[in-house]
Amino acid sequence: MTDIPDDIGLNWIAGVLVGMGRDLQSLRTDVDIMAAILRRIDDNQNAFREEARLLFDMHRDLRSRVDAIERGES
Repeated sequence: MTDIPDDIGLNWIAGVLVGMGRDLQSLRTDVDIMAAILRRIDDNQNAFREEARLLFDMHRDLRSRVDAIERGES
C-alpha cells in the first residue's frame, strides 16, 4: 500500500485512484484468463465423457452380438 503523506492533495488522491484502476484492470484480465481455462477444462471433460459413452455403447452392442452368436442366433 502507498504511504499516506502528511499533506494529502488532489494529485495524490488521483494518483492512488489511477493505480487502483490499473490493479482492478489487471485483476479483471486474470479472472478472464482463469474463466477461459475453466471453460476449456469443462469442454475437454465433456468431450472425454462423450467418448467414454460411445465406447461403452459400442462395447454393449458387441457384447449383445457375441451373446447372440453363443446362443446360436444370427
